[in-house]
Amino acid sequence: MDKLLSDTRFAIRTLIKSPGFTAVAVIALALGIGANTAIFSVVDALLIRPLPYKNPERLILIWHNYPQINLPQASICVPCYHEYRDMTSSFEQVAASTGWNVALTGTGEPERLQGSKVSYNYFATFGAEAAQGRTFIESEDHPGTNSVVVLSHGLWVRRFGANPDIVGTTLTLDGQSYTVVGIMPSDFVVPQMVDIWTPIAFPPEQLAANNHGNEFLTVIGRLKPEINITQAQAEMNTLADQLRPQFYGANWGISVVSLREQLVGDVRPALLILLGAVGCVLLIACANVANLLLARASARTKEIAIRTALGANRWRIVQQLLTESVLLGVLGGVIGIGLAYLGIRLIVLGIPENVSSMMIGLRDVGLNLKVLGFTMAVSVLTGVLFGLVPAFQASRPDFNEALKEGGRAGSEGGRHNLVRSALVVFEVAVALILLVGAGLLIRSFSRLQEVNPGFNPNNVLSMQLTLPRSKYAENDQLSAFYNRALDRIKTLPGIQSVAFGTNLPMSGNNSSASFSVEGLQVAQGESSPHGDPHMVSTDYFKTMQIPLQRGRYFTEQDSKDSLPVTIVDEVLAARYWPDQDPIGKRIAAFFDSKNRQLNWRTVVGVVKNVKRYGLDGKIKEQYYFPQSQSPQRNTYLLARSDGDPSRLTGSIREAIHEVDKDQPIYRVMTMEQVVSNSVLQKRFAMVLLGIFAGVALLLAAVGIYGVMAYSVTQRTHEIGIRMALGAQQKDVLALVVRQGMLMTGIGVAIGLGGAYLATKLMVSLLFGIGTHDPLTFVGIPLLLGGVALIACFVPARRATRVDPMIALRYE
Repeated sequence: MDKLLSDTRFAIRTLIKSPGFTAVAVIALALGIGANTAIFSVVDALLIRPLPYKNPERLILIWHNYPQINLPQASICVPCYHEYRDMTSSFEQVAASTGWNVALTGTGEPERLQGSKVSYNYFATFGAEAAQGRTFIESEDHPGTNSVVVLSHGLWVRRFGANPDIVGTTLTLDGQSYTVVGIMPSDFVVPQMVDIWTPIAFPPEQLAANNHGNEFLTVIGRLKPEINITQAQAEMNTLADQLRPQFYGANWGISVVSLREQLVGDVRPALLILLGAVGCVLLIACANVANLLLARASARTKEIAIRTALGANRWRIVQQLLTESVLLGVLGGVIGIGLAYLGIRLIVLGIPENVSSMMIGLRDVGLNLKVLGFTMAVSVLTGVLFGLVPAFQASRPDFNEALKEGGRAGSEGGRHNLVRSALVVFEVAVALILLVGAGLLIRSFSRLQEVNPGFNPNNVLSMQLTLPRSKYAENDQLSAFYNRALDRIKTLPGIQSVAFGTNLPMSGNNSSASFSVEGLQVAQGESSPHGDPHMVSTDYFKTMQIPLQRGRYFTEQDSKDSLPVTIVDEVLAARYWPDQDPIGKRIAAFFDSKNRQLNWRTVVGVVKNVKRYGLDGKIKEQYYFPQSQSPQRNTYLLARSDGDPSRLTGSIREAIHEVDKDQPIYRVMTMEQVVSNSVLQKRFAMVLLGIFAGVALLLAAVGIYGVMAYSVTQRTHEIGIRMALGAQQKDVLALVVRQGMLMTGIGVAIGLGGAYLATKLMVSLLFGIGTHDPLTFVGIPLLLGGVALIACFVPARRATRVDPMIALRYE
């Protein structure tokens, strides 16, 4: 222990005597360690840390899947939920939930709450209990007895000031009274940030056995302790085989997915790639510092030789030098923690709330004890890693070699130059791999941005409304509200057009339904045609600027009393009426049926396909109905302005309140924001990997420059002799540049091989290009070569200014 303290004190004094070296080494390490800490904290929150539930590994989600129509995850119908709950033996609990957007009135400004209707055992399935009051009981999960609610901790604090007496009071939700029976603890979180829960209480018509086509439930289950997910999937496959002939036909199945996989499955590849990338940045930083230590060790040859002559053994010298390198690593780690904190804040702030709400762990990402322990471990290990080779090199001085090679201008042994050159080659190779990865993502994102979404998102404001059944029970009441709201908003300054539509492109809020095509016979066991339905007001296509391909848009004459009509998109028209004019053809949506009789609608127009699932999302058939003929309670208001659309928010809210003072609007966003959020994951990966690749490029350039500058200093005598013997400046310039570019060329060759293999892991992050894109694999080496050339040229230029007389006189 005394030796360690003594070595530490000596290391501190040594580093203080070389402030320039210490600053460069610590900054390089801080960049690498800070980046690793920031990304590890996100990986820990999303992929490592258990979900905040009791035995979270046993929580699963049950989905329907329809392979024929590329629908791997569809909601569950009410009869199926009961069948899965009652007919299976793999689960302790099976619970159901569905969305419940509800207006809170009577206590200040009307507010739209993000609610959820749940089965009474929903909280028990998560293993959660109320912090105050209680959760639901079975008798409340029936129509007529379900006017009770449980509040989230966030809503309780935000809206009710953490009033402890709120339990037992009543709230007015959508014009109806509900009794508060409980408040959930602050650590109970579910995806999508739910504010309030109420029992789902299925009405008799939803419980009917013939209601299998109405799928709207999210079903979550808790596996029994002795059952794994593979066994549960096998049981559900058997059940699907039993139910398939009765209800769904051949192309249908049941999927069992772990809750963790559901929440993070899409982002796992990007996170692991970023974690690998920051690991590479840290390795480059280590190589850089190792090179600095090798150069510094050459200057300390005399000191080490004296210590050896005085009796210090090799291990004692290695121990001292490793203490210095570990101290550097720890200093880099301390500063890296500060950089990591800033990086984490930037990452979290850069993710919109509607996206981060789906990532439960991201809400608590930060510098916890596990992350700090990781940082300290990385700091010590990097100190050992970059200090080991220089320490062993410096601990075995060869006095004869030192006299032969060091006697002239302080030049050092060839083995030292070889090690430093190998480290530079390593830096270049790793930097190239990162640069190629970043280049692919940039090229991919550029291709993605060129995709035509099928509409014009510029200058469009979107907001959501949900009209309560208690006030708008009939379709005529819904239509009256929409007409009055449109008439009022159209008169506002800056409004070009305004419309309503049930689904917002790229928002994640989509619906799908089967439909019939007149004259098309569906074979026994095959699925019916399937697509995305939309109920829109007359000016919807004008507001969104969705191009008309054929026929006409909806008009005011398409009323509830006129011929039922529809507009289909180009994908649906091409699939079901190839080489035919679709105008005048007829379709009927199953959800639009009355008394099980199909309501045939005549096609009056064909519009461009809209990218509703993201710029890189799947393409699905879409069909539109006039809102006047099929009004819905949940809808989006879309307003196109002649300038910044966000400035219209206040005036539109006031116009809505003039029509209904208790009607809140929520999820207010510009369509440009919606489109931007839809490519968030790819932008996130591109920006971060681009930053890491840029740091790697900078560190590699510094490494090349450092080695070449040191080489020029060591070869001052040789260069002086060459110039005295007639060598021209261009000859000296070529000599130095050639040495640096040789190392770069070897590193590029190795890096290209590594990049060819590594980029195969990026398939899921790319769009429109392959993992071995020729432009990237040619352009990036040229970029790296250009940077390396500049890094070599500066010390080479200095070498040409060596005065032969001064160099020889110095010798």
